[in-house]
Amino acid sequence: MIDCVFRRDGDFFIPTEGASSPWGARALHGGPPAGLLARAIERHAPDPAMQVSRLTIDLFRAVPQAPLSVTTEVVREGRRILAVQASLMAEGVEVSRATGLLLRHTEVDVPDHHLPPGIEHPGPEGFETTGLSTVFGADGKPEQRMSSLPGFHTLIEVRRVGGRPGSGRATAWIRIPVPLVEGEETTPLVRLAATSDFGNALGSIRASSRTGFINADITLYVHRLPVGEWICLDTRGAAQPHGVGLMQTTVYDPEGSVGIVAQAVLANQRAGE
Repeated sequence: MIDCVFRRDGDFFIPTEGASSPWGARALHGGPPAGLLARAIERHAPDPAMQVSRLTIDLFRAVPQAPLSVTTEVVREGRRILAVQASLMAEGVEVSRATGLLLRHTEVDVPDHHLPPGIEHPGPEGFETTGLSTVFGADGKPEQRMSSLPGFHTLIEVRRVGGRPGSGRATAWIRIPVPLVEGEETTPLVRLAATSDFGNALGSIRASSRTGFINADITLYVHRLPVGEWICLDTRGAAQPHGVGLMQTTVYDPEGSVGIVAQAVLANQRAGE
């Protein structure tokens, strides 16, 4: 039974089976590394009034199933704005990098018409819980749309609200049922970062039976940290005939919107196309 995504060994994070990718047992899913990078950046906040409002993650290469370490550097430090860069290292190679922008909270009266919208979708209650690999076709029957190898995609709990597979549109609630790091409580930001990579998977664009789109990055904007364990991703994708597109996701918790995710996507053809 998987009880965490990473275990600590000194300065290293050791991936468990729960961090693996659907595309092979030797690579990690993008979500767990994103969570580690968010964790490192968040810990640079000088006090709780400083909130990560933007997190940009570049996915340089597949993250291997190997001990990982994170290095951080303060790029800009001011009274109200803090910029932090974090690098994820595997076997001496930088495999992912993140930049975080932290802004200080200031109490201000905001007119109601400027407040973010409330929840626009049904809550997670009443929907069937599945892993990410299980989707429901037009006939309402479950289908397997990715490898059944165990990993982060099978560990997470998914409750799909709507969307047709391959259409570029989907809405689903997601929950990570175990700690990201053994013995630690997963913070709202880390939970949000670790699930932000699922926008492209949920709202996947399918150009043909062999051609889909992969994402090369994640940019997360947060105006409020989520409450509770369930996070809703409402995704919309579009692509150009030259094979480049964009996946946009509005993120909700049960109380309303908390931010948005943007992902640059690239056409990816399987062998034989």
